[in-house]
Order: sequence, then C-alpha cells, then structure tokens
Amino acid sequence: MIEITHFGILIKKGKRIMIKMTICALVLFNLAFFAIFSQATQNEIARDDTYIAFASGVVRDTKTGLEWVAGPDRSVTWDQARDWVESLNIDGGGWRMPTMDELGTLYQPGRGKRNMTPLLKTTGWLVWSGAKKTQSSRLFSFNAGCKKWPLRNASCFPRAFAVRSP
Repeated sequence: MIEITHFGILIKKGKRIMIKMTICALVLFNLAFFAIFSQATQNEIARDDTYIAFASGVVRDTKTGLEWVAGPDRSVTWDQARDWVESLNIDGGGWRMPTMDELGTLYQPGRGKRNMTPLLKTTGWLVWSGAKKTQSSRLFSFNAGCKKWPLRNASCFPRAFAVRSP
C-alpha cells in the first residue's frame, strides 16, 4: 500500500521509508519553473540580435542580463528622472537609475535612430545616470557616445531610463 502525504511518500510493507524529495516539492518546483518560463515567452513582443522586448515595457539585454525600461519620452530634470525611477513598479520592481558604464553598454554607433536598440523607445539623445555631484549629475549622450555633467535642474532634452540587474 502506498500513502501519499504532504511530507512525501510513505511505503507501508512492514517498514516505513520516507523519501527525501517529496512529491509536493517536485510539483511546486515544476509549476514555478514553467510559470516563469511561459510568462517570459508569452509576453515577448519583439527581439533583435541582443535585446528582447516584452509587453510590460521591459527590454532585456541577453548579453549583460540587464533589464531596461525607457521612461516618458519627454525632457526631464535629474530629480524628475529619479522620482520616476523610484516610483516604477513594472514587473516586480527593483528598478534604479543606471550607471554610466551600464548606459555605455547600450551605445551602438549606427544602430537605430539613436545609436541604441530601437526596442528602447525614445526620441532623446541624452539619458540621465544615477551619478551626481552637489549641483550637477552625469548623463550619457547617445549622439556622440560621450559623458557630460550638466546642472541637475537642466531639462535640455535628457530622458530617464530605469535598469535592474539579474
């Protein structure tokens, strides 16, 4: 006789043998794995050689593992960009402002209209990073691939991007 319990399988033939890996654990593991895998593949809306865009607005870099969200397509100050990123709760949260090195991974001269994957929807050339000084903050120029330190209250066409690590 076999009795299935939430602790595992007990086999009754004079002795009781507890199997370490329970059926419930296996079932839960499989359900979680397939839920995560199928959600990611079902929500995919576009891809190119390096990036995958999902319906949620997230764009995953398959080389670095970084996930990106392009902010509102309008000029914002550094403080507005920070506030937008901190309020972002897409796909489970965990978003922050990118570093200059992370923004540099997006820079691809001649790629799309903004020297980056066209899957990140923006009409701006400048994107704020999380780096800041007393009165200024760092931004990355996708026009020339260079780094600048404008005043934090400047809204001379910079955009906000959010990033999270795997």
